[in-house]
Amino acid sequence: MRIDTVELKDFDEIYNLERKSFKKDAFSKDLIFNLIMKNTFFFKLNDGELSNKIVGFIIIIQDRDDRVNLINLLIRKRNQNKRCGTYLLDYTIRKVKEMHNIKAIVLNVNSKNKAAIKLYQKFNFRIVQKIENYYRQKIGAYLMVLNI
Repeated sequence: MRIDTVELKDFDEIYNLERKSFKKDAFSKDLIFNLIMKNTFFFKLNDGELSNKIVGFIIIIQDRDDRVNLINLLIRKRNQNKRCGTYLLDYTIRKVKEMHNIKAIVLNVNSKNKAAIKLYQKFNFRIVQKIENYYRQKIGAYLMVLNI
């Protein structure tokens, strides 16, 4: 497995992964394009094989001077429960900590996504608020914070 910065050449693969995983809640093509062009951190996890397929990705944007927002973490279904999310999140948190002005990472997670919540809690993110009807299907989300 190898982590690299997402580039424009990855656009189609990233967008297709996003649509397949998040369906109606997927980011639009325009948004993904803009995030690739001017992100804080947009990392991909490659399988390390000759095919160099993208196993997953993470997107972090800086939404305040002292805070970043983890707006997306996606691991292909067949690669879940193989520590890929742990590997990618650990790498990203270390990169964020190199930004000395950043004091916190925030994120919203589907309140029914127990695996994702468990992953974030493993890294000491804590739930600070429940947001009702956050997603289009009227599913709630948790606002989670990691103080750095």
